[in-house]
Amino acid sequence: MAVSSASLGDSSASEPPHVNPQQDRRAVRWLQVWLEAGREGQVFTYTNPEALELGCGDLVQVRLRGQRHIGLVVELLNAPPRELSSRQLQPIESLHQSAAVDPGWQQLIEAVAQQCRTSLFRTLKTALPPGWLGQRKIGKARGGRQQLWLELTDPGRSQCPSELSPSQAQLLKHLQTQSGCGWQQQVLSQVGVGRSVADALVKRGLISRGSRAFSGRSASGSLASAVLEQPQPLTQDQQVALNALNAAGPGQQLLLWGVTGAGKTEVYLQAAAQHLEQGRSVMVLTPEIGLIPQLLDRCRRRFGDRVVEYHSGCSDGQRIDSWRRCLQDGEPLLVVGTRSAVFLPLNNLGLIVLDEEHDRSYKQDSPMPCYHARDVAALRAQACGARLLLGSATPSLETWMACEGPQPRCQLLQLPRRIGGRALPPVHVVDMRQELAEGHRRLVSRPLMERLEALPGSGGQAVVLVPRRGYSSFLSCRSCGEVVQCPHCDVALTVHRQRERSWLRCHWCDHRAEIRSRCMACGSTAFKPFGAGTQQVLEHLEQELEGLRLLRFDRDTTRGRDGHRLLLERFAAGEADVLVGTQMLAKGMDLPQVTLAAVLAADGLLHRPDLRAAEECLQLLLQLAGRAGRGERPGEVLVQTYSPEHRVIRHLVDGRYEAFLREELAERKSAALVPFSRACLLRLAGPSASRTATAASLLAEHIRPRSEALGWLIIGPAPAPVARVAGNCRWQLLLRGPANGLLPVPMESELRSLLPRDVSLAIDPDPLEL
Repeated sequence: MAVSSASLGDSSASEPPHVNPQQDRRAVRWLQVWLEAGREGQVFTYTNPEALELGCGDLVQVRLRGQRHIGLVVELLNAPPRELSSRQLQPIESLHQSAAVDPGWQQLIEAVAQQCRTSLFRTLKTALPPGWLGQRKIGKARGGRQQLWLELTDPGRSQCPSELSPSQAQLLKHLQTQSGCGWQQQVLSQVGVGRSVADALVKRGLISRGSRAFSGRSASGSLASAVLEQPQPLTQDQQVALNALNAAGPGQQLLLWGVTGAGKTEVYLQAAAQHLEQGRSVMVLTPEIGLIPQLLDRCRRRFGDRVVEYHSGCSDGQRIDSWRRCLQDGEPLLVVGTRSAVFLPLNNLGLIVLDEEHDRSYKQDSPMPCYHARDVAALRAQACGARLLLGSATPSLETWMACEGPQPRCQLLQLPRRIGGRALPPVHVVDMRQELAEGHRRLVSRPLMERLEALPGSGGQAVVLVPRRGYSSFLSCRSCGEVVQCPHCDVALTVHRQRERSWLRCHWCDHRAEIRSRCMACGSTAFKPFGAGTQQVLEHLEQELEGLRLLRFDRDTTRGRDGHRLLLERFAAGEADVLVGTQMLAKGMDLPQVTLAAVLAADGLLHRPDLRAAEECLQLLLQLAGRAGRGERPGEVLVQTYSPEHRVIRHLVDGRYEAFLREELAERKSAALVPFSRACLLRLAGPSASRTATAASLLAEHIRPRSEALGWLIIGPAPAPVARVAGNCRWQLLLRGPANGLLPVPMESELRSLLPRDVSLAIDPDPLEL
């Protein structure tokens, strides 16, 4: 029986050799390929019978134990290893991607793997687009993707036939403004009509429809450059910031601290334009997919086809197209994406922008590697000499600290005023204790009801933040206090409702259940939902304020490729008076007609048992406040709370965020908390509570000698705050040590060798949630 492949003995389980920059592409008969075999990957020898020209860093398709795999070429051989010379080796099947990994990019991946204490193979697989490394799913071979293309049959026609419906005329006019053509999905989304409208125009012979290979570029193709938007005039503050950014040295970090509405994005765009003109690529990252549509539209209006998008909302094919374009295009590009885009292999990278740099979404906490995009961006900037620009209206404590002191690591640039001299909206606090004392027991306070009632016909809009999505937070018995829990997790099930049907759902494992009319513990019928989610707030406002037009903006209503874009476009077009949403509502969106920003139940944000609760709550509330008054009309902010004296509310009202940072810094320093110390969290999970707890204790004893030698303290092991998820019991170890100390934690492979096979491990350096 033929041997399909052969391992390299002891070296197979270790990290592969570096990609050798001196090794040119050539047709060799044998090569070493790094494949997904075990957690660390393993190197196997294959033959190259078709004499393909290959090089280190190429991805090739091979078979391993009968399964198709994509592997990384790590070495070219003139002869097979001596121990394999008598064996029959399996051939590679095809070249999957040429030069996917170059030496400089591999050094970045190695640095991230070392920081996160995980294997190079796992980190490399995370960084590459889906399906590019590891076992390949059996399916149709992927060629160029085809999408439907619409095109005017008579581009010179200037008038629409009179017999067309308003929707048909609108679609026809839109195509005329888009150079007569465009991708069907994009065009229909932009116009806000369905496919039947396009079908009717095709039947009339006014437009044609066909399939074309989809490149992921703008709908108007190469003609986009003819209608590019011109840069906007800068304020004096913006110009000073831009000049400082242009004068910064290679690898320099800068913080652009601008109040909401101060024009940070315009500074990003004009800085990007200068780098693109000089032949250098630019990366602009944002923390949430919900922020991508507006940022992407602004970039494409300014830079046309040079814009590439990359985030989890893209299909696997679109992400692969973007990755290949970065590898192959000689022209400078501008990437717009979320945290995963920080790994894109852009050539000659000149500028990296992290917008809303304070946002915790930049940190990946599962699965490993648990990296922070800000840290990876700093590594890239140092390696290639790019400037790193961190932008925020509410910068993180760590970034602000980096700008302080006699030798700051980060240069502070400020935009203290809004565009056009518009005032920041005043904040009004509604004391819900007083509302309750005066007999008002409704979900929405009287001051907020009055303002919402005045919205229709006023030309203004409102955004209302609700901490939770769904209908109610949980279902509870008022007789015995029983709360309906998820059978697989230690969390309460959330009530959801659609039309007349209600059900229970777990937001951790997605378990679903029907709602019963009686308590299973005591049989009482006093079994009611508690707390309010976005669905219930929407229903409450519909009942209380007849004629108020409402839209809901949360994870449940923005699913799908263009879910965020379509819903925001509807709101911006005036289809609703009020947008009710979760925390994604407060992040960086520009909605000029919004004159009122309100938050319900701020107490759920204020009293979280978390080190960063106060900082993150104030950041969120200030960001929400920034949605109001960005247009010509002034805005205001209403906050409902039972804790009006809380220091976060006090700083929200006075608007002095820097004063809060100094106060928070003093509290952290007195307790030697982050950032005056470092932390590392080891999370374990397994089906058996006893085996998982024993494994956690074993790890604690294994790392204790090195921890004590380096001045680190081990806290635990202890059950995780949510001790069971999806049937797995969770335990954790918390390590605390010196602020600039080295992690005492060994690499993942060493720790996993001590664990049972059914116990998983995650190493989270510098966690954001303890």
